[in-house]
Parts: sequence; structure tokens; C-alpha cells
Amino acid sequence: MICRRAFLGILTAGALLASRGSRAQHGKVFRVGLLYLGVQNPYGDLARESLRKLGYAEGNNLIIERGFAAPEDLPAAALELVRKRVDVIWAGASPSVRAAIAATKQIPIVAVDLETDPIASGYVSSLARPSGNLTGFFLDLPEFSAKRLELLHEALPTISGVTVLWDPSLDRAPLRTIHAAARGLKLRVAVTEVQTAADLDAVFRVAAGGKGEAVMVMQSPRLDAYKDHILRLGAKYRLPVVAVFANFAASGALLTYGPNIEDMTVRSAAYVDRLLQGAKVGDLPIQRPTKFDLILNAKTAKSLGLAIEQSVLVRADEVLR
Repeated sequence: MICRRAFLGILTAGALLASRGSRAQHGKVFRVGLLYLGVQNPYGDLARESLRKLGYAEGNNLIIERGFAAPEDLPAAALELVRKRVDVIWAGASPSVRAAIAATKQIPIVAVDLETDPIASGYVSSLARPSGNLTGFFLDLPEFSAKRLELLHEALPTISGVTVLWDPSLDRAPLRTIHAAARGLKLRVAVTEVQTAADLDAVFRVAAGGKGEAVMVMQSPRLDAYKDHILRLGAKYRLPVVAVFANFAASGALLTYGPNIEDMTVRSAAYVDRLLQGAKVGDLPIQRPTKFDLILNAKTAKSLGLAIEQSVLVRADEVLR
């Protein structure tokens, strides 16, 4: 049986395939605003490529206005996109979504937000038929961060403490479940705020001084942009690093578990496309990720002298060797 969200995804994909060829025929140039956290956001290229595959080409039928900014500058960046009269704002991460909502009540907003509950936050009153001008993809799973900590503990049952890297500009809701899960697992958790790459060196030095430590990277475009630096420090201090997205595991993290960011970007691009083609926000239900990947890096485990428990290995979607 196909679940409702998967069925909606199939309908969306079918509609796109049916209409893809019409994008360049209307003679209209569409203007899309990308509002992303971080001056060097790693997902901008993926967003543009997703639109290209749907029939949009910069310099032809598409203008992309880039609002990549530090957290404190996002409100101004959002207002600038409004001033430029973009047709849709595509907002990634909770601070970008907050800035977009504050900047406009008219321009449609497609959100990709892995931290916020859109109903509890007052953004919408219904997931099935969003009110106002906001729709998109929200993780909205209180147990997700707890699940990541449980997987880490199951994979490495001898660890006694975890240093959590946290971007303070994001919604804090995921931290509550981290602390609750840690108490149940009898793990020490130290949440450390990271605002710049320079903060990371001191964090890893402190973590390396503890016994049985691991480092958990919380979901954040800013932390994702620091991926290479985080993993270099993990190797230097011989600390296992766990993160959300698979590209961390491919680059040397021990374990990643989370939604497939490529899948989420493609699906959210479909929403941008439908809005550009005249769909109403209320007809595009707010969805959750449907594909989650558990990736293990056996090469990293070997280099750190760690043995990943078999119960986790057999459940992995991929084991990198």
C-alpha cells in the first residue's frame, strides 16, 4: 500500500513530466529568489540544477536572485528579494524561512526546514491545505534527533559522552529531544554553539580531552559548509563524527542518518515549478521527507580502531569500504 505522502510525491512527479516541455514556450522570464543561510551555501548549485532539469535556464527563461546571507543579514536579504519582485522565494533552513515570512505575505514561499514544526510555530493552521503564502518540506519529527543519538549509541555502545555541534541561529526544538534521549541512554551531552569555523578548533580540543567522546553535527547549512574542516579535526583528534547528510559519510564521517537532501531539493523544486506555472499555495500540501538514509563508513571506523555493532551494519542503506 502506498502511503499518502508517497502518493502525493508520485502525483507531483507525474504532473511535472507531463508539463516539462512547456517551460520555454510561454515567452515569460521567471524570477526565483533563493534565500539561504550562509554566504557559501552548499545547496545553491543543487537547487539551480533541479530547476534546469525542469526546463528552466538562466539567461533564457529564468533569473535567479541570490539571497545567501549570514543569519543577522537574512531579514535584509529577504526584503531585497521582495523589492526585486521575485515570483517565488525558495527558503532553506529555519532562519531563512522566518526572514521570508516576515518580509512578505504575498509572494509564495517554498521552505526546506529541518528544524521547525510549522503548525506549532504558527506558520500554518493545516498541513494539507496551507493558509497564507507558505508551503514546502518540514522535517517536523520530534524523535528524529533522538533517533540519531540512539543509532550512535547502538553503533558504539562504549561511548560515554557526545559533543553536539549546534548552529544557534536555528530553531532549538531538536535539542530538547537530544537531552531527553541522552538521559535515557545515560550519555553525557555537551551542546556547543558554533558560529564560525574558528570556533571548531577549540571545540574539538575540549572533546578530545574527554573519555569516550563522539561528535554529533546537527542539521545546519552553515555547519554543512564547514564539513571539510569538521572532518579534518575529527581525524586529527581521532574522534568519530556523526552527521545528517550522506556527503559527510562520503568525506569521512563515521555515520550519517537523515533525509536525502538531493531528494528533498528535487521535490521542493517541483513545488517552485508548480507555483511558477500558476498553482496556488493552498493546493500544495506541506510534506515531510520520505527517504532517510543510514550510511556507515567502515574505512573511518578502521582508521579510528572502532568496531561498529553488527545490528547497525545490517540496517545500513550503504556501507562505505
